[in-house]
Amino acid sequence: MVLLEEPDIKVEVYLVLGFDEESDKALKVAWGVAEKMLERGIWVVVTPSHDWLLDPMLAEASDYPKVFVNGRLMFIGRSPTEEELVNAIEDRLGLKTRPRSEEAAVYGSRGEEGFREVAIAYV
Repeated sequence: MVLLEEPDIKVEVYLVLGFDEESDKALKVAWGVAEKMLERGIWVVVTPSHDWLLDPMLAEASDYPKVFVNGRLMFIGRSPTEEELVNAIEDRLGLKTRPRSEEAAVYGSRGEEGFREVAIAYV
């Protein structure tokens, strides 16, 4: 694939990895998603970082991998699927909003002037 011009939309996927299979899987998923998103005109920069911990007890308690999307921790302790990572990227870019399928008033307090406080639940 030859890219003639640089995409306008950019996102960073920063990975804090350990030396385990789940971290390897997270890195492969991130690279795969970066290629797919480029086809949609979204430039994904994958930045892997390995933590070198000398204490084995600390390494076990560190919950690797940690996946950040544009600076926000989105996944910890497991590799996301390609679909989950795409959804996280779209969410951080504001490309995907959750549709409201149904609204219902679940709480109201009635005063002299009618309903003054109402909580609405979106399902």
